[in-house]
Amino acid sequence: MPLLSACGGTVGTGSSGTAKVQDIKPGTLTVMSPTGEIGSDLVKSFETAYPQLKVNLINVDQTRLNAMLAAGNPPDLVEQPGTDVTPYIASQGIALNLDAYFEQSSVFKESDIMPVNDVWKWDGSKQGSGSRYGIAKDWSQDAMWWYDTQLWSAAGNAARKPTEPITYDELLDAAKAMTKTSGGKTSMYGLWYVTPDIDRIAAMVATAGGRIISEDLSTVDFTSPEAIKALTWIVEAGKAGVGYSVTNPSPDWDGPEMFAGKQATACQGYWYTGFTESTAPAFESKLQFNAAPLLGSTRISPSFGAVGFWVPAKAKNPGGSFAWLEWFCGGAGAKQRISKGDGLPSLKSMVSLLPQRNDFERACVATQNNELDYIDVVQVASPYALNTAINTTLAKDFPAAITGSMSVAKLADTLTTDVNAVLAAGKKALGK
Repeated sequence: MPLLSACGGTVGTGSSGTAKVQDIKPGTLTVMSPTGEIGSDLVKSFETAYPQLKVNLINVDQTRLNAMLAAGNPPDLVEQPGTDVTPYIASQGIALNLDAYFEQSSVFKESDIMPVNDVWKWDGSKQGSGSRYGIAKDWSQDAMWWYDTQLWSAAGNAARKPTEPITYDELLDAAKAMTKTSGGKTSMYGLWYVTPDIDRIAAMVATAGGRIISEDLSTVDFTSPEAIKALTWIVEAGKAGVGYSVTNPSPDWDGPEMFAGKQATACQGYWYTGFTESTAPAFESKLQFNAAPLLGSTRISPSFGAVGFWVPAKAKNPGGSFAWLEWFCGGAGAKQRISKGDGLPSLKSMVSLLPQRNDFERACVATQNNELDYIDVVQVASPYALNTAINTTLAKDFPAAITGSMSVAKLADTLTTDVNAVLAAGKKALGK
């Protein structure tokens, strides 16, 4: 689903229908978001702009969310990746159809909304068209990656032009050269934490011209030549011990590990710019931001998340919920975050806010601007299961292949069987 050509269309088919625009009700607005992500300064600024509302932050927890939805007392907003959840929350009637709110918004103008936000659309059978169920707070092209130039060159790796994609095979060779192991202990990993999740596998396969999920979004196939190639690479990286893996879990994520001198690369998007400047500014002079790698020859640089907010169909204050969407994703709150380099904006009119105050920021923006030509969101989301359930299945099956007791061919068969069982159960639950 190329985002640069995706378009809106028919009204979605979620059981909630198109919501009637409601005024803001005074009271508490409960926002489900990862702990620590929304700072107290942002909450205070929002409450100053909307004095009739008080924000109650609760941590993202799928089990808790399911219980709140079942009890008919959901949060007012839920933060999740639009690429992964939209078909499910829309077709299940869980999310509020926000068409009427967007049509009457003075903040969100259709012509100004970045095309990546079309992942928040669903027309009943296709993601990317139809009604809008949410919007990204910010986003990145998440297969892009960073390397420590000092460690890279010290290992004998040739310097790379940041806008030219490396192949996954070249990347693995470079990672092996940078990995340092002695006495059975690794002091430096050359590769980032390779997690076997559906988004990353499907993105690798797409660059080789393949596809994991069927056109009707009801089945998957990991046995194609393109998928076998991707699985082989992940298994080889795990066996080689060049990075943390499902059999050697990371104690943290890429950022802290890299800045602690334990990891030479990080698979993170543009938002890592702001994180670096606020967390480890000393690394600015030796980090290089790079184009997404290729498994094949098809230049695709995907977004895995377009993380943003959706409003539950039974939310008690949809007017207040949409006020948060406008402020945090398109208003003063968005401007505050985008100007720090904490991701790409949801509105085209905010692109000029990306910081370019020094050489590091200017280089990152230049690489990012070039990469926009290759944006794509690889279709992986299904109305029959959340990707979290699929990824749990993947994580269960991969260890046997990495430890050597299962062939990649057998892994591909097992993944196909097990994930299709998850999708079939979801389809049956919907009576289809």
